Amino acid sequence: MRLFVQILVVDVKNWFKALPTSHIANLPAFRRLFINKWERKRNPLQIFSEYENIRRAPNESVQDYYTRFNSIYNAIPANIKPPPNLALIKSTHGFDTDMSYQLRERNTETLE
Repeated sequence: MRLFVQILVVDVKNWFKALPTSHIANLPAFRRLFINKWERKRNPLQIFSEYENIRRAPNESVQDYYTRFNSIYNAIPANIKPPPNLALIKSTHGFDTDMSYQLRERNTETLE
């Protein structure tokens, strides 16, 4: 858990550090607590719309863009989620034309 907390963003890290000692008995209990607190609870169509319109922000790193893209993609309910191979293609549309073309030419096999 000490290693896990190092990858969290500020708000989540502060929440985690504020938990009382021995508050969580096991990993499944932590998972439930974590998901109940931080899972996106939005309308599925809103999430899908956000996915369809995602673009890389000015000065946003490629890694940050893909982290945001994956977060939105993973929040889409399974019954309307596009297959991973289509998401891979869609992910490149968030870049300017030249960058998008270069990414598509890399022929990456998975979104990961």
